[in-house]
Amino acid sequence: MPEEIIPFEDFQKMDLRIGKITKVELVAGSRNLIRMFIEIGNNETRQAVAGLAQYYKPEELDGKHVAVIANLQPKKMFGIESNVMILAAEDEKTVSMLVPDRTVKTGSKIK
Repeated sequence: MPEEIIPFEDFQKMDLRIGKITKVELVAGSRNLIRMFIEIGNNETRQAVAGLAQYYKPEELDGKHVAVIANLQPKKMFGIESNVMILAAEDEKTVSMLVPDRTVKTGSKIK
């Protein structure tokens, strides 16, 4: 059973899309954080900061299409504003970003 049941209307408020990672760099002074620039459609690029450095090398991420939430409130991590969130699955051993299993246009809505 899920932790909390939310109304369908709350789900509809989320702007879920497929984004394309266009630039990746390690965050200086952090062991865990990676800074990414993600195109989310309509020639709009946003910055994401995520604790993925122990799971992915920057060169593995560059050009990758990933599932994102585009309308969360921005959050600062290590002094850097993150204004898009990458969706990922996590278990006791690893983290795996959610990626489309077929090629879709950057900015495609997730429904």
